[in-house]
Amino acid sequence: MTRNFASLPLARLYEKQGYIDDALEIYRAIDTSQSPDGKEILDTISRLEAQKKIADSTENLKEPSHDVLTPDQVQAGTKEAGMAHMLEVWLKLIVMQKRVDIFKAFKARL
Repeated sequence: MTRNFASLPLARLYEKQGYIDDALEIYRAIDTSQSPDGKEILDTISRLEAQKKIADSTENLKEPSHDVLTPDQVQAGTKEAGMAHMLEVWLKLIVMQKRVDIFKAFKARL
């Protein structure tokens, strides 16, 4: 579906907003042989992949946070664990709704 809407401004917007995976997907979908910005796109893909690799490696080095619930704690059924899980799901839904709103705004411009 992203290939249908692949454009350089959309990829740059995703990158600016921190959606690196989505930006990379769009950058890769753009035909660089047909685009006058082909070299810039390829350079950006390389830069984002390196940035993502560094971010992934530093994330693995971090110590586990005490604020993060383990699956055992969620299954334990404590009020705090249940509330924390519900808030995590709620936050994910808000992020997804924002993405849908952004997509609708772009679709309306087309």
